[in-house]
Formats: sequence, structure tokens, C-alpha cells
Amino acid sequence: MSGKFSLISTKIQARLGAACLATLLASSASAHDFFIMPAKFKVEPGSVLTVDVTIGSSFPGLTNPVPPERIAQLGVIGGPQAVFEVEGLGPQSLKTRFKGGAPGLAILSASAVPREVEYPEERIGGIMEEYQVDPAAVKAVEALPRPRVLKAISTRFAKSFVCVQQCEGGSDPTRALGHSVEFVASDASTKSFILLANGAPLANYPVVIAKSDGVRSHLYTSAQGAIELPADVSGPMMLFAAVMKPPGDAGGRFVMNLASLTLVKK
Repeated sequence: MSGKFSLISTKIQARLGAACLATLLASSASAHDFFIMPAKFKVEPGSVLTVDVTIGSSFPGLTNPVPPERIAQLGVIGGPQAVFEVEGLGPQSLKTRFKGGAPGLAILSASAVPREVEYPEERIGGIMEEYQVDPAAVKAVEALPRPRVLKAISTRFAKSFVCVQQCEGGSDPTRALGHSVEFVASDASTKSFILLANGAPLANYPVVIAKSDGVRSHLYTSAQGAIELPADVSGPMMLFAAVMKPPGDAGGRFVMNLASLTLVKK
């Protein structure tokens, strides 16, 4: 599976998906961030690491399982023998397993199936506060006829950096995987990151850094689309950003792409 992305098998989807769909829908009101959470961010070659794929209301806590039929892609870049695959469904996450091959950095990734969502007037304020987006999108939402209904096509992307024996070497952290929105490292040190939308840096754009204590900090990218990890941040963390584009036609759906990256600061 190294260097490739694999679709979760239809067999696994059929066995696990139906049982948890009702649970996800029942609790989706409190679910926000789609992220990959390894049990730890450093593992020995050949060792099996439990990894949770979840939609959580407060990183790093796990909240909702993600039904297999809502996973469009699950993959790893990390040497010829690296494995990242589904194990089963847990009460708060989709349980997966990662086994590293060659020493160095491995990049785990997942994306969700695009989903049509609709937010009524009473929820729009909270959505716009959480998913901070560019002024043009904010203006377009404000201009919707009252009482507003925010209709969007939402797609979620997630990445995670895991070190196999060592963080040096292995996969290139500056490599873009082709997600509509994603974070890539500025260089091999992984102390600064660039936010990309369709492969281009997003300048002066809002980004969230969520720490392991649940505290979320709001930053902006530079004119080059980069952010530096704060000096006082340590331990597991998540970078998060949302990009929303207004519809081309009146009454159409906004396009909302959400991206996360989990890692431990070196």
C-alpha cells in the first residue's frame, strides 16, 4: 500500500457501515473536526499501531465513529511495506491499524465522501464562527435570503505524521497529496507549514491549532501561506482550516472543504 491510496473494501463497508449510521446521525450535532489520531506518534518498524479516524467535537477527544461508507480514501506514504487499513468500528471512531516499514516519516491520510449539508438560520452563526473562512464567503452567506438556509457540499480531508523509529528521512513532509485543502510542511524540520487550496498557498488565511489540552488557538497564514508552530505548543496537536466558496448560481450550494493535520512537534 506504500505510496498509494486504497479504497476500503465493499465487504467491510457492508459489514460495519449500517450498524453505526444511526449513531453518527444521532450525535452529529456536536461533531465537527475530522481527524486521524494515532495511539502514539512514534513506533518501531514492524510494530502495529492503533489509529483512530473520528469526527470529534474537541481534539484530541474521540466523539463519533465514521461509517466506512463515508470514507472515500484511506492511504499511507511510508516505504514499500507500510500498511494503513481498517480493523473495525469502535464506539467513538473507525479503528484502523498502521504498520511502518522503513525508518522515517510516514504520512497517513483519509478523506470523506462529499456530503450535502443544510444549516438553518439558527445554526449558521455557530457554523461561521467555527469554520472561519474568507470574507467573500462570509459576505455571500450574509446575503442569503432570510430566514437563511446555508446549503453546502462538504468534503473533509485528514492527514497525520507518524515517525517510524525516527522522524528523519522517509516520506517528504513537504509533498502535497492532492487534497482540495491540505497542510504541507515548509521544510523537513516540520516546524512551519503551508496551507494549500487546490495546490496553491492560501495567504493571510485563518488557521486553528488545537492542543492536547483541548485549547484552540486562532492564527493567520503569512503572505506566503505559511504558519509557524508556536514555541509554547508541545505534544500532540492538530492544524485545522476550512475553505468555503460561494455558489456560482443563485440558490446553488456553497463548496466547503475542511482539512486537518495531526502531529507532534519535534
